Amino acid sequence: MIAGLPMYDRPELFEAHNKLWQLVHEQIVESPKLLSRNISPWNLWTSPKLLLAQTCSSPYRNTLHKTTFYVGTADYNLPNCPPGYYNSLIIGRPGYELSEGTKGTFGYNEKTSHSGWTAPMAHFRNLNILPKFFVETGSHRASVKAVAQGKIDFAAIDAQSWRLIEKYDSFVSNVKVLGHTNPSPGLPFITSKINLRKNLFNAIRQAVRNLQKQYRSVLYLNDFVTIDENKYLSFQS
Repeated sequence: MIAGLPMYDRPELFEAHNKLWQLVHEQIVESPKLLSRNISPWNLWTSPKLLLAQTCSSPYRNTLHKTTFYVGTADYNLPNCPPGYYNSLIIGRPGYELSEGTKGTFGYNEKTSHSGWTAPMAHFRNLNILPKFFVETGSHRASVKAVAQGKIDFAAIDAQSWRLIEKYDSFVSNVKVLGHTNPSPGLPFITSKINLRKNLFNAIRQAVRNLQKQYRSVLYLNDFVTIDENKYLSFQS
């Protein structure tokens, strides 16, 4: 079996994620000792050997809910969000206003991203703002960097990703927050093993609560919760 936490994993978090996984591994018989990092997210999520992974809401809603099973959701205690929820922060270059968006270039990580594409596009429609140009950047971090370098005018960043970029990437000083979307259910943890779903939820919740404070702080982990699956499937894009 394989497991991975690719959504917020970056070198600065490797040790903390490894410590969290070790606590889960100790509770689940035959679980892998190490997280898989040398595999694409899509191959991880669709593997028949998948024990556990954190995925994005849009792939889960569009496809993965048919082939995997929801386990639970990490609560990162994000501002203005209920437990287990997150939102997207709309960011722009200094001096830029969101009202200029109809003439601007919007950067997005990929169209399969809920926070980078689906949620902000719904938000823009509600504001009657349709960007004139679009650029795919490949990642949230790349979107922030593109704004900072003046290659695009604005972008939408997962609030948890923004926290990490703000903390670890100096180029963020050339970027400002313009607004935010409404909260949505956070990134779901999934498994291909329906018989282990309950055990996995209990193991992850216990691991989060037992994780040393220094590692919980690095990951901004507050708790592990359940959200009604229909809330993931019913988002109107």
